[in-house]
Amino acid sequence: MFRLLITLTLLCFASVKSHAGSCPVLIQRIDQTLSASKQISKEQFIEIKQLRDQGKKAHNSGEHKESEDLLNQALKILES
Repeated sequence: MFRLLITLTLLCFASVKSHAGSCPVLIQRIDQTLSASKQISKEQFIEIKQLRDQGKKAHNSGEHKESEDLLNQALKILES
């Protein structure tokens, strides 16, 4: 029983850690795509930048699911 508890605890921490690691990758991807993009409007640029900044703030405060959602929204706008 003790081994099961330890295993489950480690699995929970491992999934949180891997989830947290994707936020910086998404931020970097947004930055690279944004700097290379020539076809976005000023309004889109502002919206993408706001979503990116909100996503980074959420990541820094430990809200990784919210961060990923915000960052993926920004990428969706960029890639449309």
